[in-house]
Amino acid sequence: MNPLPAFTELFCFTSAILVASLGFIFYYYFPDSTFIQKMLKSAKGESHYVFFQRFLGVFIFGIIPLLVIVFSGTSNLADFGLIAPVPETYFWTIILSAAIVAMNYFNSGTPANLSVYPQIRKEVWSIKLIILSLLSWIAYLLSYEFLFRGFLFFASVRLLGLWPATAINIAVYALVHVPKGIRETVGAIPLGILLCYLTFRTGSIWIAVFTHIVMAVSNEWFSLRAHPQMSIKLKGK
Repeated sequence: MNPLPAFTELFCFTSAILVASLGFIFYYYFPDSTFIQKMLKSAKGESHYVFFQRFLGVFIFGIIPLLVIVFSGTSNLADFGLIAPVPETYFWTIILSAAIVAMNYFNSGTPANLSVYPQIRKEVWSIKLIILSLLSWIAYLLSYEFLFRGFLFFASVRLLGLWPATAINIAVYALVHVPKGIRETVGAIPLGILLCYLTFRTGSIWIAVFTHIVMAVSNEWFSLRAHPQMSIKLKGK
């Protein structure tokens, strides 16, 4: 891990804390404003609302950190975990993804899960909607993990060391899951610790990115399949 100037380390750390805290407040509550819902002509749970919120997340969690890094005096994204995946990345991604898919398969049909997922509360899904949702998940979660396991984590490690950085990361990571309920909030803690450790071990964010995408997309597809009021409509049928 390359050292950065002291001012740059402090600036990045402070900015990461602000984006991860104030950014998530804005992300969760701005789309619920009357102005946005009138502009989108879409309420919470409709496709336009969900896509708007995900791409708002791309801007807040992905683009803003990138701008902060550039203006901080370092444009080397490798300092924040954006490097080519190392071989160990694929091993851990396969192991974690297998466990996550199995967990989602058995959990997807529970009433608690179906009350929240799929996030798009549309009764009939087209193939186009499934693909658009997949692509929006990928863009959002790449930005999301770049913020948590990239920008915030590596800025914290440089300033405070591994375990204080992990503690800060998990504290913020758990807090942003509170709006999703106690089950996801508690579940975020052990997963977050493991992802921070693997990120530090490999020097990159890719294990966190890949496994989080697998988690979100597999849960959406299993939930869609299990939801009694939702179905998939194939073109021409």
